[in-house]
Amino acid sequence: MIADIVGNRTLKSQWDETVTLYGKNLFLKYISIQDEICSFTYQEFDRKVKQAANLLSDLGIQKGDFVALHLHNRPEYLVCWLAIAQIGAVSVPINEHFQSGECSYILQKCDISHLIAEPCSIGIYLELYDKLRLKTLLLAGGESENPRVISLEPALKQQPDSLKKQTEVCSEDTAVILFTSGTTRHPKGVIYTHCNVIYGGLLHAEQICMRTGDRFLTSMPCYHMDFQEMAAAPVICTGSTLIMSEHYSARRFWRQVYEHKADFTDTMSLMNRTLLMQPVQPWEKEHSLKQIYFSMGLSDQEKEAFEKRFNVRLLNSYGMTETVSAVTCVPPWGDQHWPSVGRPALSYEIKIVDEQGNALPPGTEGEICVHGVPGRSLVQGYYQDEEATKRLLDEEGWLHSGDWGYLDEEGWLFFLGRCGQIIKRSGENISCTEVECVLTSHRLISDAAVIGVPDSIRGQAVKAFIQPKEGETLSKEDVIGYCEQHLAKFKVPTQIVFVTEFPRTATGKIKKNLLNQEESE
Repeated sequence: MIADIVGNRTLKSQWDETVTLYGKNLFLKYISIQDEICSFTYQEFDRKVKQAANLLSDLGIQKGDFVALHLHNRPEYLVCWLAIAQIGAVSVPINEHFQSGECSYILQKCDISHLIAEPCSIGIYLELYDKLRLKTLLLAGGESENPRVISLEPALKQQPDSLKKQTEVCSEDTAVILFTSGTTRHPKGVIYTHCNVIYGGLLHAEQICMRTGDRFLTSMPCYHMDFQEMAAAPVICTGSTLIMSEHYSARRFWRQVYEHKADFTDTMSLMNRTLLMQPVQPWEKEHSLKQIYFSMGLSDQEKEAFEKRFNVRLLNSYGMTETVSAVTCVPPWGDQHWPSVGRPALSYEIKIVDEQGNALPPGTEGEICVHGVPGRSLVQGYYQDEEATKRLLDEEGWLHSGDWGYLDEEGWLFFLGRCGQIIKRSGENISCTEVECVLTSHRLISDAAVIGVPDSIRGQAVKAFIQPKEGETLSKEDVIGYCEQHLAKFKVPTQIVFVTEFPRTATGKIKKNLLNQEESE
């Protein structure tokens, strides 16, 4: 037998164990956009989970069945997510912003006939009910008189709060299919086993030094791995408290951190920038945060300004949906080697390879590859997409990230960008991320995106899309002049476009594949 930190644990068994050990601890504090708060201990929430599991079983949902969740951040999402795990079924979260065509693609791809929606999304499925051959349509957060819809809350009250029957669930069983936003036309369904879910939770809890009773505040969307693996799973694994915000608001976020005494939170570069734009408050340094888990993308000036203003350390990291958790994260102590994203976490290995797959020496740029165990520390692949899975995982267990970076002599990883976001100009490699960080350090620039465009002479040209701060104006010459002060000449953008806003994913990432398309329209 070969064991790892998960062993044979599952989301079902981990939840049950935590409820047994820490049942009276506060599990969830939910903050609505109206600042209304509801709270549940582990024992109180478990009763809802068991009621929901019984309901799903009574509706004919069995082990291995797929259940879609079209919900935004709300307690019912966690109730259903955990209940689905209790009966060995598979949850398929759907982006809350998806419309009819995008929803249809996922349901048909996974042959889903059971779905849980909310008032703002239920109409999509009533229109598509026959086309999608739905069997179960549950409504969370409201009631409906439509005979095809089962209102969740009254239906739960009819169920006992202990399981009617036990289902055997194994760590190798599929727990979740997470559809990535990506740059392809259709999102890919990433397969998460029960082991993946718990592995990510245990690993991230250790990375940020989370312990029983700590409080983790998140506003990341519940259908995203940043919510599931960076917030919910580590909280459950440690018997801690999850403070879930319905939606991110730059105006309200830091007050939530302060008032609810959060020990941890997670941010992305867009959040850090918008928080810096808020008026300074006399209490904003008097928080309880130990540190902030952070996903790269800030300039030196922005990082320093954020840490100084809010009196908190940012833990730079690197990971992707397919790696389950952050495979690197700088330590909470000591030298962080900024702008490094950290050394490989326990149980992971990293190498940099060239286009032929050959390992490269320290200091040489190439594709980032991550070694782990598919189905445990890495995902198994993409649902019903064998070709994409083969491109992702090789036979030796190396995951090919499609990201560009390098390792230094001491094993610190430096992320440069997606392979498609490395501009090759006159034989030189240019990191879009590096240029973007310089641009966003300008006092009049709110955000920026950089892409490579064809150039008949140099191969590619550097094109920058600039979003000025509200009420501010600057010229192309201003931008170019600033870049010339901070970048090598070959990295300076030659094409500048000003925009009022960017197309973004649910987690705030700019959809670069749409930039030139939107400009032409």
